[in-house]
Amino acid sequence: MISKIHTFAFGLAIASSAMAVTSPDFPMTGFATQNGGTTGGKGYSEVTVSTTADLAKYASAGNKIIYVKPGTYAGPINVGSNVTIYGYQGAVITQPTTGSAMKLSGSKNVIIRNLEFQGIGAHDDDDEDCLQVNHESKNVWIDHVDIYDGHDGNLDITNASDYVTISWTKFSYTSKSTGHQFSNLIGNSKTKTSDRGHLNVTFHHTWWADGVVERMPRVRFGKVHVANNLFDSKNTSYCVRAAIEADIRIENNVFLNVQKALDLYTSDGAITAAQMINNYEENVKKKEAGMGTAFKPSYSMSLTDVSTQAKAYALRDSIKLYAGATLPNPGSNGTVTPASSSSAKSSSSVAPASSSSVKPTSSSSAKSSSSVAPASSSSSVVAGSASLTKHGAGSANQTIAAGSAIEELYYTIAGATGATITGLPEGVSGSMKGSDFYISGTVAATAEAKAYKWTLTTTGGSTTATKNGTITVTGGTAPVVSSSSETPASSSAIAPSSSSSNHTQAESSSDAVPESNESKNETQGTTISVSTAPQFQLVIAGRTLNVLGAAGKTVSVMDMQGRLMYGKFVQTHNFDIVLPCAGMYIVRVGHQSRKVNVK
Repeated sequence: MISKIHTFAFGLAIASSAMAVTSPDFPMTGFATQNGGTTGGKGYSEVTVSTTADLAKYASAGNKIIYVKPGTYAGPINVGSNVTIYGYQGAVITQPTTGSAMKLSGSKNVIIRNLEFQGIGAHDDDDEDCLQVNHESKNVWIDHVDIYDGHDGNLDITNASDYVTISWTKFSYTSKSTGHQFSNLIGNSKTKTSDRGHLNVTFHHTWWADGVVERMPRVRFGKVHVANNLFDSKNTSYCVRAAIEADIRIENNVFLNVQKALDLYTSDGAITAAQMINNYEENVKKKEAGMGTAFKPSYSMSLTDVSTQAKAYALRDSIKLYAGATLPNPGSNGTVTPASSSSAKSSSSVAPASSSSVKPTSSSSAKSSSSVAPASSSSSVVAGSASLTKHGAGSANQTIAAGSAIEELYYTIAGATGATITGLPEGVSGSMKGSDFYISGTVAATAEAKAYKWTLTTTGGSTTATKNGTITVTGGTAPVVSSSSETPASSSAIAPSSSSSNHTQAESSSDAVPESNESKNETQGTTISVSTAPQFQLVIAGRTLNVLGAAGKTVSVMDMQGRLMYGKFVQTHNFDIVLPCAGMYIVRVGHQSRKVNVK
């Protein structure tokens, strides 16, 4: 092993240092999946723009997928309906002296992704927000954007706008802002009673960073789901504020070193509910337990558990790495689905089970599941040739441990109204969402270890199309963890191949992900690869991750959404962890994090 490290370390260290962090393409969830869903420009033609004039023209006209080349584009950009705007790395839209950088006014079915919005600086005078969703705009997905220094605010959602999801977004203010650093307003007036029944908004995996003082968000009248977000602005007065008739579900968030996580503002009228559920609070100066029972979302969302410091820090690290404009460029090796549809998995109110609830693999035969997607309500048969086009990060052929989730994949159906699938292992299923058929789920812990050959077949067409694949289930992999109460909980998805140490240690709140490029390097493994960093090295041989030089540090492994899968205080200089399947992971050693891509 040591000789291989010397062989590969120099070349890969040079390559890694120039590698920018790139986020996986997580599917849409939240309120944007409701009211018929949000598809943006899907089904319309594509255009690539490199001038402000072209961006403004195509965005306003709508009915388009627009790719924005690197460069600076001067707002205001008005956005029409049925449009996706997806930026290359380095695409920046600036806010003018008066007005918004980008505005949605009465817009329907809009997706905005991978863009940076630069405000002119927050000041205590009346102007517009950097990005506005206004005047009954509906079905909007804003994902992986970076918004800062908005004049009146960073992003407001007002005037009966509805069915909006904000995900993997970073809000902040710099020294350019000298006052009114209030980030997000939902509902702009206590007298705007026409907002009742509207303003259904989801914030998830979003980061309110330094400079933000208030409104993360502030809510009037709306139903707002605030889940799996990070609040750590050192300038905070309060984070979430509930005002008149607000109904806010605040769950599984991470609040670090803030003045107040929740503020109940009753001066304008009665609050419906502001429920705090399973949040992690560390060094929060003024505690607020919340009030009432909030709404239960009409959609499903898989939530990351933040019940311990280690789990909370895992989510923190993931959000810090991937919130903002960190998606791959169009046409790059990354998976880009700019007109993505929803991909809900599990109940929004239930976090994934901890390792303590994972059952050992049974040798008894387990059921093989099959899923049937209902055909269209129309009795007519679709003419033409049926086809199935694969999308998503997951392969049609996967090897997965019992008790672990497969990598999701989906097929777009044409020339048919539905599909059926047979042969899946227990716990994995297929479902139709719009014109897409999704295959996802967690293999039952009791599933028999064998190859499950599945077949997907279209229905409701004059012809049929089929696709096949195999999900090979192996025995469950139970991790070794300390019985100490300070041990970070882990998942069955990763097991160490060494039991050299059974001690764990929670990291202090100062162990933030470094902001240097070095902390954002990516290691990719096919047979063997290595990433170097001060004091430790990572080597991938197959699916074994070898950590060298980590003695005296905590080694943590998490999935790309920040779910802690393994945590251990390491006392040896050579420590192995067996990864369960191909995919991307975040590996944290002491104060530094790396992204590892196992192929």
